[in-house]
Amino acid sequence: MMVLMPGRDLRDAGWADLAAGNWDAAAEAFERALKDQPESPAALDGLGLALWWSRRTAEALQVRARAYAAYRHAGKAEAAARVAVWLAREHRALFRNEAVAGGWLRRAESSLQGAEQSEARGWILLARAEATTGNDAVELAREAVAVAQGLGAADLEVTALARLGQLEVTVGLVQEGSGHLDEAMAAATAGEGFDPQSFGEACCALMEAADLTGDVERVAHWGGAVTGYLATYDYPPLAAYGSTSGSRELSTFCGACCGGIYLVTGRLDEAESELLEAIASLRASGMQSRCVHPVTQLADLRIVQGRLEEARLLLLDHEDLPEAVRPLASLELAEGSHDIARRRLSDRIAELTDRQVVAFPLWILLVDVELARGDVEAAQKATDAAARIASLTGGSRHAAEVSFARGKVAAARDDGEAPELLRAAAKRFSAASLSLLACRARMALARAAARDERGVAVSEAKAALAGFERLGATVDADGAAAFLRELGVKGRTGPKGLGLLSKREIEVLRLVSEGLSNAEVAERLFISVKTAGHHVSNILAKLGLRSRTEAAAYAALNLGRDEAYR
Repeated sequence: MMVLMPGRDLRDAGWADLAAGNWDAAAEAFERALKDQPESPAALDGLGLALWWSRRTAEALQVRARAYAAYRHAGKAEAAARVAVWLAREHRALFRNEAVAGGWLRRAESSLQGAEQSEARGWILLARAEATTGNDAVELAREAVAVAQGLGAADLEVTALARLGQLEVTVGLVQEGSGHLDEAMAAATAGEGFDPQSFGEACCALMEAADLTGDVERVAHWGGAVTGYLATYDYPPLAAYGSTSGSRELSTFCGACCGGIYLVTGRLDEAESELLEAIASLRASGMQSRCVHPVTQLADLRIVQGRLEEARLLLLDHEDLPEAVRPLASLELAEGSHDIARRRLSDRIAELTDRQVVAFPLWILLVDVELARGDVEAAQKATDAAARIASLTGGSRHAAEVSFARGKVAAARDDGEAPELLRAAAKRFSAASLSLLACRARMALARAAARDERGVAVSEAKAALAGFERLGATVDADGAAAFLRELGVKGRTGPKGLGLLSKREIEVLRLVSEGLSNAEVAERLFISVKTAGHHVSNILAKLGLRSRTEAAAYAALNLGRDEAYR
């Protein structure tokens, strides 16, 4: 075993372990170096990063603050500024603490007074962009990209390009933004950068933009490149950037974004597992989410499941978050508080005049709120506003949602075109793999056709009911079943319990009935053990069972009929 000498040898060993993702070894090396040189800037800097990758975030911020001071005392202005701007970005992203973030950003600028153009100035421009909105933010991000390209600063360029693309998307420059996101991902997956954090940030920006535009396909297109990058460069640090999700490539970097995409596409069981893991991780760390808080998305899911009281409790401590507006309005709509929901949505939309793409889902929800209030003209205006944004994004999901909104407004007017509009919306949702929304469109079509085409109404409602039950959308399923009863048709034809399980939960139930443990289920389905446990817990809760033994007995009695039922 090699014996390390004090000082630089220990620091070099620490940085080598850091690059390899050996966090504990890196921290130990840096701590030993600090025993000999208590205020060594490089050792403090490295220790702070090792702690950060180990998710000991509070300690990491304290140590890197000491590193900043040590760099300043040593006259290393550029290094001090880089650490200060990193601290600013982390306090904003992880704790949403604008006061502390602003203070560190000003310290970064002060460190560079009188200095020539440098990479640190580029990072400061990027941090300024992230603290601003609208076109001002876009211009600052463009300046950061220019600095990075002028200096050949690869990590800054990857991160700034990704952030520029995401900001451009928010203001409606979707084509330009998508191009910059693709460029950032190309550079990242080619291994141009040296810091794995820049890779993770590029992936996060792509996921955020995909959620805004509904362009889930772009995420899928980059999945293979991410897998290839990981296989080629074997960067262990990437596993610590976000919640891991087996082989689901980009979801590794953002459990909240990934859970949100699963929610939209109707993969409710996977959304629940992803979001619960993301929330547990945040609670353990004491941090906020880097983008949309997963609690607000879990509340959305609970509303779909009809668990309104749980949704209310989830949102209780998060009502001040901008992303909580839509689930709160959805909850108020479900509870019949239509005027409150309308006011909440309208106020938030007014705040987003410089970020119109962010407002799209609010306009879409406002259509339903206005229809519930009986104001068809207001619903039409909301539909028109959503259509204008959809014309900018060009996303298949947005086009389908506008088509659905138009169909609902037409149905409220008793317009004969309503069935065709709703049928087209259902087809568009299906083509975009948006299962839950496709079922909702089919249910709306059933209601619109009930008076003149009873056969169509029954057929569409039955198809929608089967889909709702398969997805675990309890409220929608109950509504569809009630509608069919009104038509004199038996809605649910199979075991009700099985109808409440998702496709993945059926798979898990089969494996549990074979006597497999959670670890064995996880291995068979290529999911994490924690996710397998979530599925088993959901199955027991939905079926009203108390143990795996009861689940196995239930499966023996009912799973034989499953294929016929489904």
